[in-house]
Amino acid sequence: MSKLALTKEERKDVNSIFWRGLTAMAELTYVRLQGPGFGWTLKPLLRKLYKNDDDYYAALERNVMYFNTNPAFLPFIHGIVYSMEKENAKKPLDNINESVNGIKVGLMGPLAGLGDSFFTGTIRVIAAGVAMSLAQKGNLLGPILFLLIYHLPFFFVRYYGGVVGYKLGANYISEAQESGLLQSITKGCSMLGLMMIGAMTYLNVPFKLTVKATLAKQKFVLQDILDQILPGLLPLALVWICIWLLRKKNVSVTKLLVGIIILSVILGGLGIAG
Repeated sequence: MSKLALTKEERKDVNSIFWRGLTAMAELTYVRLQGPGFGWTLKPLLRKLYKNDDDYYAALERNVMYFNTNPAFLPFIHGIVYSMEKENAKKPLDNINESVNGIKVGLMGPLAGLGDSFFTGTIRVIAAGVAMSLAQKGNLLGPILFLLIYHLPFFFVRYYGGVVGYKLGANYISEAQESGLLQSITKGCSMLGLMMIGAMTYLNVPFKLTVKATLAKQKFVLQDILDQILPGLLPLALVWICIWLLRKKNVSVTKLLVGIIILSVILGGLGIAG
């Protein structure tokens, strides 16, 4: 039997992941992005695994945490996580919360980059080029070909990604747990996830000081000094302060956003940052 062959029950589970996962992008929140959609996709499967309400709600809670990746690879990660949950339901795994979230965080960044570059940056551009050349001539095949060229590989990867993710998890999670490999994978994925967060912070959080002065007839630019110490030091510090306030001080996201806006207005108005 092929390694990717599924039983009738397994195929039903993978189909559930595929169809329910199509709504993940419609359930975004500013705090957890695709997290609620990730958990909603697995909701009926988790209920099937965990008959005890406490275990079920604990599984739901760990599967609605922050998550964001390219939609094409959502079922792949869903499949792996569902396999982990099945093993946990049979025999509780050590640190299941850290393991599940470590796998999710570690995979979401690299797969987001791969999916965005391949589907958004390559396939969609090729599909649009073919479609526009025909559409400009009034040919109805233009929009039809655009949909086919883009969506056929997209949905192929979505569906079989779920199959591969599930079978990969089903075959290796139990052995990995017994050998200690799962703990190493979780730690590695967590480290990779932290590196991705650092890189995204540097690229997407624009926080620079504009303080300049002349000292001993030499120009002094504070931001240049900070960049020599560590590029992106201020954005990274700001993000970690926000994380500390969220996790340790239980400050609400709304208060954080309002505080950042007020801080931005004050620092910008004083000419300190921009």
